[in-house]
Amino acid sequence: MFFTKAGTVVAWIATVLGFVAVVTGYEVTIRGTGSLFADMLPIDTDRKAYLQAKTFVGQGAVMLACGIALGILTEISRSVSRTRAE
Repeated sequence: MFFTKAGTVVAWIATVLGFVAVVTGYEVTIRGTGSLFADMLPIDTDRKAYLQAKTFVGQGAVMLACGIALGILTEISRSVSRTRAE
């Protein structure tokens, strides 16, 4: 059950961080160089803001999808272990 519990924690972390990355990407897309994240990152042109937002959204979507997939697998693992215990 160690991997089921560890997988659940990792799935939650990946899902939350992926969601935050996607939201951050859209925030940079909307506000451009005036974004809160543009102040933290070296984004000084609209082109850099667009490319950084595209990176945030792309990597965030992949992380979100992996987190959801891992969460589904841990739920299957938990279900199978309950079935075998009965």
